[in-house]
Amino acid sequence: MARPKRQEDRRRDLVRAAGRAIAERGYQGVRIKDVGDAAGLSPQAVLYYYPNVDELLVEAIHHAVRRFVELRRERADALDNPVAQLMATIQAGFPDDPEDDISIVYLCVEAMRRNAALRAMTMALTAQQVDLYVRILEVGAARGVFHLAGESRTIAENLVALEDAYGLYIVEGFDLSAQDAIARVTAFAAIATGIDSSSLR
Repeated sequence: MARPKRQEDRRRDLVRAAGRAIAERGYQGVRIKDVGDAAGLSPQAVLYYYPNVDELLVEAIHHAVRRFVELRRERADALDNPVAQLMATIQAGFPDDPEDDISIVYLCVEAMRRNAALRAMTMALTAQQVDLYVRILEVGAARGVFHLAGESRTIAENLVALEDAYGLYIVEGFDLSAQDAIARVTAFAAIATGIDSSSLR
């Protein structure tokens, strides 16, 4: 009975190792050996659990996407103040470590354009992030904290679009830090919600 559990644990370890390999080499540059090295296994052992390497890489991206969305939602849900929720969500939207989940997602953007499963995953990721922002914005407006400058969904979509653009700049090595990006998105959020930007810190 223990064997299926060990196999499940090993597959989970390989998914995490594949994420580290993607962070180091980029999606297109990952080889079976890279995943094996990251997991401390031989290439043959990796192939035993994942005969299809593409399946392993897609699962690694799916794992990163899920964790990224869950982290943002958890940080927002841990707070009651809509202003604090908005700021926490913005801050959780940018990569600050080459191996964090959002960095891995950004490194796979090119692959997402060519792979239907990854493209659908990206669309779902975007929709979930927009929905999270919509909820925060509408709760804030209902409480009289926010005075929205437009439709909540339009504002939410613009917030996510700004994050996507600045996140790519960071990962691609543009002269932009995560803190710079947070400051720029925060400035837009302040205008869109009608609050003093100093409260979004």
